[in-house]
Amino acid sequence: MELRRIVAVGVGVLLVVACSRAGGTAHRPRPNPTPVDAQFVLDGQPVKGQALVTPRTHLGLILANPMRPDWLTVFVDGQPLPPAALAWAAQGTSLEISLASLTPDRTVTLDVAAAAAHFHDPGPLQVRMLVTVPSNTSTGVGPGFKPKTPIAIVVENSGPARPQAGLQDADVVYEYISEYSISRMTAIYFNRIPGLVGPVRSCRMINPYLGYAYVGMTMCSGVSNGTSPWMFGAFPESRLVPNVMEAYDHGGHYFRVGSRPAPHNEYTSGDRAGRLRSEWAQPDGNYAVDPPHDDASAGQPGEPPSVPLHGVAYRYDPPSRLYFRSDQGQPFTDQNTGQQLGVKTVAIVHVPFHDAGWVEDDNGGAHSVWYDMLGSGPAEVYSDGQVVHATWHMGSAGQAYYDNHTPVWFTDEVGKLMVLNSGLTWIHVAGNGQ
Repeated sequence: MELRRIVAVGVGVLLVVACSRAGGTAHRPRPNPTPVDAQFVLDGQPVKGQALVTPRTHLGLILANPMRPDWLTVFVDGQPLPPAALAWAAQGTSLEISLASLTPDRTVTLDVAAAAAHFHDPGPLQVRMLVTVPSNTSTGVGPGFKPKTPIAIVVENSGPARPQAGLQDADVVYEYISEYSISRMTAIYFNRIPGLVGPVRSCRMINPYLGYAYVGMTMCSGVSNGTSPWMFGAFPESRLVPNVMEAYDHGGHYFRVGSRPAPHNEYTSGDRAGRLRSEWAQPDGNYAVDPPHDDASAGQPGEPPSVPLHGVAYRYDPPSRLYFRSDQGQPFTDQNTGQQLGVKTVAIVHVPFHDAGWVEDDNGGAHSVWYDMLGSGPAEVYSDGQVVHATWHMGSAGQAYYDNHTPVWFTDEVGKLMVLNSGLTWIHVAGNGQ
């Protein structure tokens, strides 16, 4: 009897110890007992080593066997991503990795670690977010579109130039002071160019920056003696900006109309300008063009913008979600449509500027304005009746214009990359204290 009692007590102790261990480890993740192969995928296709992504990209991980979310960790530059940044499929064999924290100014490295008997690590993946620029819904940009030789056309904005033609169907328009407080525009077309664009006028010092940033072909009527060496690469510190000017054009890319006096009568057309994409093709740009997409809400409700420096004010129209432009107090119309110009996104970028050091206009003696377009600075971005007090970025401060091949991009108040809405984007370049 005594022996039985001792045995029973011993068995009871073992059971208590076993139960206590089981209870103590029940909350801990147990390693997956089966081998797991893992593979990074980019938009459904396997990817190794390096990946270029956009805000529209789907970057994920495919697993050969199911795993629990708490068995796997994804690291960005050695720091674990929070669980909220990983969207697991119900069956546990795949997950999508959020790209919301990425910005185009740095490349990050993704690594994966897991609790599995035999986890086959996919290896590190270097990921770079491409600068992504919006497209106009009218220009025919679709999914997978590659920017190939955008056409940048300089259009004047003096009184005799109005109404201008072709601005409503641009993808992006930059506006800046030319001289005498008169603004000028550079309209950029990624795909379709409308039938009539103009009046075309001469290039300014902003055009070397834009030409290289968008890796495009610049069209203008001519250039001043001071700006010319920078456009044609005549100085050791300059490079040729791919361009075709009317004064040197032997390909019939421009024509004059009799309905307006010179110099406000030079125009180009979609077929004439579009030929440059094959006649003088440029390398692919180091950026992505966003196809049309649903609007993204960003910012706080704000009054429509005005830019006194350019004599421009906007009126917001809620039904169309567009900002209608007035210039010098008058509706600003497009000759092609006969309608007041409607802009989807208005951005005002505040940049350093200085006197370029030469006379731009011999008749009145006005000096050329040099905008320092590279670096970063404050901006306001308006869309859908909302405003974001943002930061603009383009290249790096002090960089030569020919070394930057990425367009402007924006981050919001907390440093998150902004995805601009589809439609005509109008960028006002305002010199600090100008």
